[in-house]
Amino acid sequence: MHVTSIDGYGLEPGVVTEWAMQPIEGSLTESLVPPSYNQHFHLETARTHGVGRSVWMAAAFDLPGQLNRPALEIALRLFISRHDTLHTGFEIDEFSTVRLDLNADTAIIITSDPLTTVTTDELRRHLKQRFTLVCDPLTFPAYTFATVERDEHYTVLSAFDHTLVDGYSLVIALGELRQIYEGLNALPRLDDAQAVAELMDKLGNPGSFVRYCELEADGLVPVDNDPRIREWERFYEICGGTSPSFPLDLGVVAGQPAPQGADVRVLLDAERTADFDAICLAAGGSVFTGILTAMGLTTQASTGKSALPLQFPLHIRKDPRWADAIGWLTTSAPITVQVTPDADFGASLAHTHASFRVALTLEGLTMAQVRDALGGKIRRTRTDVFMVSYIDYRKLPGTDDHELLNAHHISNVTVADDAQFWISRTNRGLSLRSRFPDTGVANVTMVKFLTELGRILQDICERGVTPIGSLTEQLRDSVVEAGTPQI
Repeated sequence: MHVTSIDGYGLEPGVVTEWAMQPIEGSLTESLVPPSYNQHFHLETARTHGVGRSVWMAAAFDLPGQLNRPALEIALRLFISRHDTLHTGFEIDEFSTVRLDLNADTAIIITSDPLTTVTTDELRRHLKQRFTLVCDPLTFPAYTFATVERDEHYTVLSAFDHTLVDGYSLVIALGELRQIYEGLNALPRLDDAQAVAELMDKLGNPGSFVRYCELEADGLVPVDNDPRIREWERFYEICGGTSPSFPLDLGVVAGQPAPQGADVRVLLDAERTADFDAICLAAGGSVFTGILTAMGLTTQASTGKSALPLQFPLHIRKDPRWADAIGWLTTSAPITVQVTPDADFGASLAHTHASFRVALTLEGLTMAQVRDALGGKIRRTRTDVFMVSYIDYRKLPGTDDHELLNAHHISNVTVADDAQFWISRTNRGLSLRSRFPDTGVANVTMVKFLTELGRILQDICERGVTPIGSLTEQLRDSVVEAGTPQI
């Protein structure tokens, strides 16, 4: 699956139709199940900041031939009926947040009038405008679907606000919707209820994200003396009593987001990625901790700081109840990259991977418990948190033919006051999507940072785990000689 932003999605134009779920009047009822911690945090940010609050993400895939519109309509209704996260919305004010539940059996699918687009830019603008309007966390439903039809092939897109899904969910959604649609498309008759039931039985039970939210709320017991809380406390102390922030100048005031900039690039091709994987493994690390170490080397070359604290998302799908569920099923974990004085990649990677192993011991602890236990010891200074995500799509089920499907994970472009990074590994190699404030300073910073990161990764692949202190010295000298701002 290719990870990108809507402004970089190279989608061929065609005839666009939106397919939206519409509840009938009176089908929404209040629920006693509170939002999860992630949902509550997201909803509060949306309510407080308003502008740029639609943090949607979409899955897209291509199929050959002509779209079977009746089959897709039924597939969408069946897909929605399976996942209770798609039956839920929220009413929020400054005093309370109430979950609303939909009786999915009463919902219908409505389609927009077809719109012919003639350029990729026009199509991207249309999809961004529609997804941003519909996938609003303070509305219901906060998701929609779209198709783009052409003479010989078509694209199916599913867009959701972040309250409803995480990145892993997009893989599940893409595979499941495709399986239902193609199964229906192969039936002699779409009104064959038994054949449809047999098709759906093959998918199994997806699990209930709303049930997860209920259990999370019930499990919020005090953990003041838990050693995992002390680990989080030590981490926040390293960060100055707040969440980690990208250490290079982005030209924004903390808590005052600017329009978002984005960058999508290939870090290493498939051959180089295999080399990098072997080098990291030989040094006792992994591809993820190896890239984090390379990031630490890049920032150390400019700032002189050897420690790079950050957070990373960690999925919580090991419990089989949530393995196939669509929902926001991630927590956050802390990690600190520690670059050695001689900037040796292998030695630095050993420190980073040790920190990663400690982070994994914090599993089972929710961010709500961390916040409740630490209370006033941590403060929120920025809207965003400096984080780095990593997904190896090769290891996720149903991704073997993603190249053939032209599968994409597409994110909105909103606002930002910090830098965030999404690393993805596919059969093509390693790619990186970056999100940051679109300021003059940040653009200079990010171009230099990402360029030097790429150079360091290439150098590691060529040199193996030999010291690269001489390289970082050269990078620091080149920054100074160029007369540009420190990055």
